Amino acid sequence: MEESDEKLTGGANAVRRSLAVLRAVAEAGSEVTVAELATRLDLKKPTVHRLVAALVEEEFLQSDSSPQRLRLGPLFLELAHSVWSRFDIRGAAAPELARLAQATGFTARLLTNAGDRLICVEAAHAGERVRELDVGSMEAMRGSAAGLVVAAFSYNDTHEPDPDEALTKARHYAIDGSARSAWRSVAAPVFDERGEPAGALAVTGPAHLLADDQLHALAPHVLEAARKTSRAAGGYPFAISPDEPRSEGRSAAVRPISRLANLIGDSPIWVGDADTLYWIDILAPAILRLDADGVVDSFAMPDVIGALIPQADGRLVAAFSNSVAIFDPQTNRLSNRVTVDGVHFGYRFNDGATDRRGRLWLGCADPSRAGAHGRLLQIGDDGSVAAELSGLGLPNGIVWSDCGSRVYLIDSAMRQLRVYSYDEERGQFGDFDILHQFPAGGPRPAGLAMSPAGNLWTAIWDGWELVELNESGEVLDRITLPVPRPSGLRFAKNGRDLVVTSASVRLSPAQLLKAPLSGSVFLCEV
Repeated sequence: MEESDEKLTGGANAVRRSLAVLRAVAEAGSEVTVAELATRLDLKKPTVHRLVAALVEEEFLQSDSSPQRLRLGPLFLELAHSVWSRFDIRGAAAPELARLAQATGFTARLLTNAGDRLICVEAAHAGERVRELDVGSMEAMRGSAAGLVVAAFSYNDTHEPDPDEALTKARHYAIDGSARSAWRSVAAPVFDERGEPAGALAVTGPAHLLADDQLHALAPHVLEAARKTSRAAGGYPFAISPDEPRSEGRSAAVRPISRLANLIGDSPIWVGDADTLYWIDILAPAILRLDADGVVDSFAMPDVIGALIPQADGRLVAAFSNSVAIFDPQTNRLSNRVTVDGVHFGYRFNDGATDRRGRLWLGCADPSRAGAHGRLLQIGDDGSVAAELSGLGLPNGIVWSDCGSRVYLIDSAMRQLRVYSYDEERGQFGDFDILHQFPAGGPRPAGLAMSPAGNLWTAIWDGWELVELNESGEVLDRITLPVPRPSGLRFAKNGRDLVVTSASVRLSPAQLLKAPLSGSVFLCEV
């Protein structure tokens, strides 16, 4: 009996390792080698070779000639087709719509494409049935929340760029632009077997009851229902389901200094001599300011904002989807945006910094979600690109050493902390080393700050913690946080405490109950 149990345990472990190989290949996006998989999974190469051989034989993986490079195989398409050929979108949506209506107190609907309009094919009502919102009702594609999410995720090369669609795609949901009609909605996409939007789930109610704040508050319920209906995993690089809080992190004094529920707070910076903190909410989108008296002001931005970088003259560079502008803290005004050469719709600036000579470098996120097509761009005042560093996924933390000859960089997509040599005279990056490889398939590092002692701190998105590493990449410390998605971080002026932004985006209602401070800005004693 004991021998049988051992065999079962060994078989289960082999299955788990095989699944880990498949996930790692999928997350890599491009083709990977056995050696790369062994590094990502922390397994011995012979073990990975055996697993890969079986998966290739069963057509879960495909391989090319020497050196063997791997990608997902055709069996996944067959299995997906088998699942989706029996998939009844109305049947799947019905229980979710009933839960949505009960949870929100408004009408919940499933809408699908009908030419240039959307038709309601399933509905659940919290109160009386309303004919305008019932099964068979129609609404225009343009101007509706459901139409916006369908259009945003139906993007192709012939589609005219639309900032509203870019914002919708980043949030993974949309709200109606204004109370122009009797009704307002918040909607999220439902996907088919090809990853195309088959329609949208929407919560709709009277316009006088649903201001923007209320619609955003309902979004987690709609997102969760849409995810369950379509089996979609959510938008890269932000996972839907964070792990439970890690146990190895130590407790520290952590207090919120702003309780505003940012969708994705980021880029905290100190401005001026006073204790004035600025940061961004990437998806609001907005620049926010906390003064010494604890008052928070918010300045709406015209597009998804991915970075806020201080200049020597006290003004701030704001980086958007594919443009930059100057925000003046004295007037609270934004200059005209300048489009950056060669950065097209679908990309997005994410984080940035200046070197010691004032050169502006901005991270450009990879729109493919899994490849290494992201870049760091050195950008001039006129939007020209003077130099670039390629081969990145999601640059998400850029810090220069005090001497200016090294640059530390977090790549969230590849889960790496890198260090590059840097030619300060010419403004060019050189070779790099991977100082730390975070586990594949786990939480992602996000943001980077250097302590006065020269150690590096990063926030762990979906990991509920901060991690301290030395300049060799060794983990020195972990601090547990009360939120799953810390994002940006900056040392306070005393050099001892960390200011940490966080996110509430795409967390389910249950997760928000566990972490009600999600989206807050914290002061953490390290």
